[in-house]
This record gives sequence, structure tokens and C-alpha cells, in this order.
Amino acid sequence: MTRFIHDQFAKDYLEELLSSLGEVKSARVVRGEVREIDVWFSPNI
Repeated sequence: MTRFIHDQFAKDYLEELLSSLGEVKSARVVRGEVREIDVWFSPNI
């Protein structure tokens, strides 16, 4: 559950926008200190 409705809209929008260009994952945990990013994008090369 996101804190604000526009947060979920932005995540969904970015996922749809970038999906044709590469791999997109939402709510991904980042190594190191416990952190979480909203959107992970890895371009197709």
C-alpha cells in the first residue's frame, strides 16, 4: 500500500512507459542498508 495515491499512479505509469524498453520491477529491495526503491529499470541492450 502506498502512502499517497499519486505514488502508485507514478509507479504504474513508469512501469508501462518503460516496459517496451527493458525490464521494469516495482517495489524492489536494494542491498546494503535496508532500502526499497519504487521502480527498477534495466534497459535491453
